[in-house]
Amino acid sequence: MPPLSDREIDRRVLLRVTLIAAGFVLAVGVVNASTLVADAARAGQPIDVRVPWILEFTSIVIVVLLVPLVALWERRFPISSGGWLALLPAHLAGSLVFCGLHVAGIVVLRKALFWLLFGRHYVFFEAPVSDLLYEYRKDLLSYALILLVLNLMRTVEEQRREAAVARAEARASGRLTLRSGGRTILLRADAVEWARAAANYVEIRAEGRTHLARISLSALQEQMADAGAEAMRVHRSFLVNTARVREVAPARDGDFRIVMADGSELRGSRRYRHNLPR
Repeated sequence: MPPLSDREIDRRVLLRVTLIAAGFVLAVGVVNASTLVADAARAGQPIDVRVPWILEFTSIVIVVLLVPLVALWERRFPISSGGWLALLPAHLAGSLVFCGLHVAGIVVLRKALFWLLFGRHYVFFEAPVSDLLYEYRKDLLSYALILLVLNLMRTVEEQRREAAVARAEARASGRLTLRSGGRTILLRADAVEWARAAANYVEIRAEGRTHLARISLSALQEQMADAGAEAMRVHRSFLVNTARVREVAPARDGDFRIVMADGSELRGSRRYRHNLPR
Protein backbone atom coordinates (compact mmCIF):
# COMPACT_ATOMS: atom_id res chain seq x y z
CA MET A 1 0.00 0.00 0.00
CA PRO A 2 1.50 3.39 -0.98
CA PRO A 3 2.04 6.02 1.75
CA LEU A 4 -0.88 8.33 2.44
CA SER A 5 -0.88 11.83 1.00
CA ASP A 6 -1.27 14.92 3.20
CA ARG A 7 -4.93 15.20 2.15
CA GLU A 8 -5.62 11.57 3.01
CA ILE A 9 -3.97 12.01 6.40
CA ASP A 10 -6.07 15.13 7.05
CA ARG A 11 -9.28 13.24 6.22
CA ARG A 12 -8.33 10.29 8.42
CA VAL A 13 -7.34 12.54 11.32
CA LEU A 14 -10.55 14.58 11.04
CA LEU A 15 -12.73 11.46 11.03
CA ARG A 16 -11.01 9.98 14.07
CA VAL A 17 -11.02 13.21 16.07
CA THR A 18 -14.69 13.82 15.23
CA LEU A 19 -15.59 10.32 16.46
CA ILE A 20 -13.49 10.78 19.61
CA ALA A 21 -15.04 14.17 20.31
CA ALA A 22 -18.55 12.82 19.70
CA GLY A 23 -17.96 9.90 22.07
CA PHE A 24 -16.47 12.09 24.77
CA VAL A 25 -19.09 14.85 24.77
CA LEU A 26 -21.87 12.27 24.48
CA ALA A 27 -20.61 10.53 27.61
CA VAL A 28 -20.34 13.84 29.47
CA GLY A 29 -23.80 14.91 28.29
CA VAL A 30 -25.43 11.66 29.42
CA VAL A 31 -23.83 11.97 32.85
CA ASN A 32 -24.82 15.64 33.22
CA ALA A 33 -28.42 15.18 32.07
CA SER A 34 -29.05 12.06 34.15
CA THR A 35 -27.50 13.75 37.19
CA LEU A 36 -29.81 16.77 36.86
CA VAL A 37 -32.85 14.50 36.62
CA ALA A 38 -31.73 12.38 39.59
CA ASP A 39 -30.91 15.43 41.75
CA ALA A 40 -34.32 16.95 41.06
CA ALA A 41 -36.06 13.68 41.97
CA ARG A 42 -34.14 13.39 45.24
CA ALA A 43 -34.96 16.99 46.14
CA GLY A 44 -38.63 16.47 45.30
CA GLN A 45 -38.52 19.28 42.75
CA PRO A 46 -40.78 19.11 39.68
CA ILE A 47 -38.82 18.83 36.43
CA ASP A 48 -39.62 18.08 32.82
CA VAL A 49 -37.09 15.32 32.19
CA ARG A 50 -36.81 16.35 28.55
CA VAL A 51 -35.21 19.70 29.39
CA PRO A 52 -31.82 18.48 30.71
CA TRP A 53 -31.44 16.18 27.70
CA ILE A 54 -32.27 19.00 25.29
CA LEU A 55 -29.76 21.31 26.99
CA GLU A 56 -26.98 18.72 26.86
CA PHE A 57 -27.58 17.29 23.41
CA THR A 58 -27.88 20.64 21.66
CA SER A 59 -24.43 21.44 23.02
CA ILE A 60 -23.11 18.05 21.85
CA VAL A 61 -24.37 18.57 18.30
CA ILE A 62 -22.76 22.00 17.95
CA VAL A 63 -19.40 20.88 19.41
CA VAL A 64 -19.21 17.97 16.95
CA LEU A 65 -20.13 20.25 14.04
CA LEU A 66 -17.34 22.64 15.04
CA VAL A 67 -14.57 20.01 15.02
CA PRO A 68 -13.84 20.46 11.24
CA LEU A 69 -13.45 24.23 11.73
CA VAL A 70 -11.01 23.68 14.60
CA ALA A 71 -9.12 21.21 12.39
CA LEU A 72 -8.82 23.82 9.61
CA TRP A 73 -7.54 26.40 12.10
CA GLU A 74 -5.07 23.92 13.58
CA ARG A 75 -3.68 23.21 10.10
CA ARG A 76 -3.20 26.95 9.62
CA PHE A 77 -1.51 27.30 13.03
CA PRO A 78 -0.16 23.81 13.90
CA ILE A 79 0.78 23.46 17.55
CA SER A 80 3.36 20.82 16.59
CA SER A 81 5.45 23.52 14.91
CA GLY A 82 6.50 24.90 18.32
CA GLY A 83 6.70 28.58 19.26
CA TRP A 84 3.75 28.61 21.66
CA LEU A 85 4.05 32.33 22.31
CA ALA A 86 3.73 33.08 18.60
CA LEU A 87 0.73 30.73 18.24
CA LEU A 88 -1.05 31.84 21.42
CA PRO A 89 -2.85 34.90 19.91
CA ALA A 90 -4.12 32.82 16.97
CA HIS A 91 -5.51 30.09 19.21
CA LEU A 92 -6.98 32.52 21.71
CA ALA A 93 -8.81 34.08 18.77
CA GLY A 94 -9.81 30.60 17.62
CA SER A 95 -11.19 29.76 21.05
CA LEU A 96 -13.26 32.96 21.08
CA VAL A 97 -14.74 32.16 17.67
CA PHE A 98 -15.36 28.57 18.82
CA CYS A 99 -17.22 29.83 21.89
CA GLY A 100 -19.22 32.38 19.88
CA LEU A 101 -20.34 29.79 17.34
CA HIS A 102 -21.09 27.25 20.06
CA VAL A 103 -23.26 29.67 22.02
CA ALA A 104 -25.03 30.93 18.90
CA GLY A 105 -25.69 27.38 17.74
CA ILE A 106 -27.11 26.10 21.02
CA VAL A 107 -29.31 29.18 21.43
CA VAL A 108 -30.81 28.70 17.95
CA LEU A 109 -31.38 24.96 18.48
CA ARG A 110 -32.82 25.38 21.96
CA LYS A 111 -35.17 28.18 20.94
CA ALA A 112 -36.47 26.05 18.07
CA LEU A 113 -36.90 22.94 20.22
CA PHE A 114 -38.50 24.78 23.14
CA TRP A 115 -40.97 26.40 20.77
CA LEU A 116 -41.80 23.10 19.03
CA LEU A 117 -41.99 20.95 22.17
CA PHE A 118 -43.19 23.33 24.86
CA GLY A 119 -44.69 26.25 22.94
CA ARG A 120 -42.57 28.77 24.84
CA HIS A 121 -39.42 30.83 24.44
CA TYR A 122 -36.01 29.70 25.64
CA VAL A 123 -34.02 32.34 27.53
CA PHE A 124 -30.24 31.83 27.58
CA PHE A 125 -28.86 35.19 28.76
CA GLU A 126 -30.21 35.73 32.25
CA ALA A 127 -26.92 37.42 33.24
CA PRO A 128 -25.11 38.05 29.93
CA VAL A 129 -21.60 38.77 31.21
CA SER A 130 -21.37 35.95 33.76
CA ASP A 131 -23.15 33.52 31.42
CA LEU A 132 -20.71 34.22 28.59
CA LEU A 133 -17.69 33.95 30.88
CA TYR A 134 -19.01 30.63 32.17
CA GLU A 135 -19.52 29.30 28.64
CA TYR A 136 -16.11 30.55 27.49
CA ARG A 137 -14.39 28.77 30.36
CA LYS A 138 -15.95 25.49 29.29
CA ASP A 139 -15.42 26.11 25.58
CA LEU A 140 -11.77 27.05 26.07
CA LEU A 141 -11.18 23.62 27.60
CA SER A 142 -13.11 21.90 24.78
CA TYR A 143 -11.14 23.83 22.16
CA ALA A 144 -7.81 22.96 23.80
CA LEU A 145 -8.70 19.26 24.06
CA ILE A 146 -9.72 19.12 20.39
CA LEU A 147 -6.42 20.78 19.43
CA LEU A 148 -4.40 18.31 21.46
CA VAL A 149 -6.22 15.27 20.06
CA LEU A 150 -5.82 16.62 16.50
CA ASN A 151 -2.10 17.04 17.07
CA LEU A 152 -1.77 13.58 18.61
CA MET A 153 -3.68 11.85 15.80
CA ARG A 154 -1.73 13.72 13.11
CA THR A 155 1.58 12.80 14.77
CA VAL A 156 0.56 9.14 14.82
CA GLU A 157 -0.47 9.19 11.14
CA GLU A 158 2.71 10.96 10.05
CA GLN A 159 4.82 8.42 11.94
CA ARG A 160 2.94 5.64 10.18
CA ARG A 161 3.59 7.31 6.83
CA GLU A 162 7.29 7.63 7.62
CA ALA A 163 7.38 3.95 8.54
CA ALA A 164 5.66 3.01 5.26
CA VAL A 165 8.12 5.11 3.24
CA ALA A 166 11.06 3.56 5.13
CA ARG A 167 9.79 0.02 4.48
CA ALA A 168 9.32 0.78 0.78
CA GLU A 169 12.88 2.13 0.64
CA ALA A 170 14.14 -0.99 2.44
CA ARG A 171 12.46 -3.28 -0.10
CA ALA A 172 13.86 -1.29 -3.02
CA SER A 173 17.43 -0.71 -1.83
CA GLY A 174 18.18 -3.04 1.08
CA ARG A 175 18.91 -0.02 3.27
CA LEU A 176 17.37 1.07 6.54
CA THR A 177 16.07 4.63 6.87
CA LEU A 178 16.29 5.74 10.49
CA ARG A 179 15.52 9.01 12.28
CA SER A 180 17.74 10.46 14.97
CA GLY A 181 16.66 13.93 16.04
CA GLY A 182 16.72 16.04 12.88
CA ARG A 183 19.05 13.62 11.08
CA THR A 184 18.30 10.72 8.75
CA ILE A 185 20.61 7.70 9.03
CA LEU A 186 20.92 5.26 6.13
CA LEU A 187 22.37 1.82 6.97
CA ARG A 188 22.82 -1.38 5.01
CA ALA A 189 20.50 -3.88 6.68
CA ASP A 190 22.99 -6.74 6.29
CA ALA A 191 25.62 -4.69 8.19
CA VAL A 192 23.51 -4.42 11.36
CA GLU A 193 24.88 -6.57 14.18
CA TRP A 194 22.37 -6.00 16.97
CA ALA A 195 19.90 -3.47 18.36
CA ARG A 196 18.93 -2.66 21.93
CA ALA A 197 15.87 -0.79 23.22
CA ALA A 198 16.79 2.43 25.05
CA ALA A 199 13.68 4.25 26.35
CA ASN A 200 12.01 5.84 23.29
CA TYR A 201 15.03 5.06 21.11
CA VAL A 202 16.94 2.04 19.87
CA GLU A 203 20.72 1.63 19.89
CA ILE A 204 21.82 0.00 16.63
CA ARG A 205 25.29 -1.47 16.17
CA ALA A 206 26.53 -1.55 12.58
CA GLU A 207 29.94 -1.29 10.87
CA GLY A 208 31.76 -0.60 14.10
CA ARG A 209 29.52 2.26 15.21
CA THR A 210 26.49 2.56 17.48
CA HIS A 211 23.61 4.67 16.19
CA LEU A 212 20.70 6.00 18.22
CA ALA A 213 17.43 5.97 16.26
CA ARG A 214 13.84 6.85 17.16
CA ILE A 215 12.12 3.59 16.32
CA SER A 216 10.76 0.56 18.14
CA LEU A 217 12.44 -2.86 18.01
CA SER A 218 9.35 -4.29 16.29
CA ALA A 219 9.41 -1.61 13.59
CA LEU A 220 13.14 -2.12 13.08
CA GLN A 221 12.62 -5.86 12.75
CA GLU A 222 9.95 -5.29 10.08
CA GLN A 223 12.15 -2.85 8.18
CA MET A 224 15.10 -5.27 8.26
CA ALA A 225 12.86 -8.06 6.95
CA ASP A 226 11.76 -5.81 4.09
CA ALA A 227 15.43 -5.15 3.32
CA GLY A 228 16.16 -8.88 3.19
CA ALA A 229 17.91 -9.26 6.55
CA GLU A 230 16.54 -11.69 9.14
CA ALA A 231 16.43 -10.15 12.61
CA MET A 232 15.26 -12.03 15.69
CA ARG A 233 14.54 -11.14 19.29
CA VAL A 234 16.92 -12.79 21.75
CA HIS A 235 15.72 -10.77 24.73
CA ARG A 236 12.86 -8.41 25.51
CA SER A 237 15.28 -5.53 24.83
CA PHE A 238 17.63 -7.08 22.23
CA LEU A 239 17.41 -7.88 18.53
CA VAL A 240 20.16 -9.57 16.50
CA ASN A 241 20.86 -10.02 12.81
CA THR A 242 20.90 -13.84 12.59
CA ALA A 243 23.34 -13.76 9.67
CA ARG A 244 25.87 -12.02 11.94
CA VAL A 245 25.64 -14.53 14.79
CA ARG A 246 28.89 -16.48 15.19
CA GLU A 247 28.32 -18.48 18.37
CA VAL A 248 25.49 -19.38 20.73
CA ALA A 249 26.44 -20.93 24.06
CA PRO A 250 24.33 -21.83 27.13
CA ALA A 251 24.75 -19.94 30.40
CA ARG A 252 24.56 -21.55 33.84
CA ASP A 253 21.30 -19.86 34.77
CA GLY A 254 19.44 -21.23 31.73
CA ASP A 255 19.87 -18.13 29.54
CA PHE A 256 22.43 -18.08 26.72
CA ARG A 257 25.39 -16.09 25.42
CA ILE A 258 25.65 -14.82 21.85
CA VAL A 259 28.86 -13.81 20.06
CA MET A 260 28.39 -11.59 17.03
CA ALA A 261 30.59 -11.24 13.94
CA ASP A 262 32.15 -8.01 15.23
CA GLY A 263 33.08 -9.65 18.53
CA SER A 264 30.17 -8.21 20.53
CA GLU A 265 28.83 -10.49 23.24
CA LEU A 266 25.14 -10.36 24.15
CA ARG A 267 23.07 -12.18 26.72
CA GLY A 268 19.90 -13.83 25.48
CA SER A 269 16.85 -14.86 27.45
CA ARG A 270 15.74 -18.51 27.56
CA ARG A 271 12.29 -17.29 26.50
CA TYR A 272 13.71 -16.39 23.05
CA ARG A 273 16.14 -19.31 22.63
CA HIS A 274 13.99 -20.89 19.93
CA ASN A 275 14.64 -17.92 17.62
CA LEU A 276 18.27 -19.02 17.06
CA PRO A 277 19.67 -22.33 15.78
CA ARG A 278 20.88 -24.79 18.40
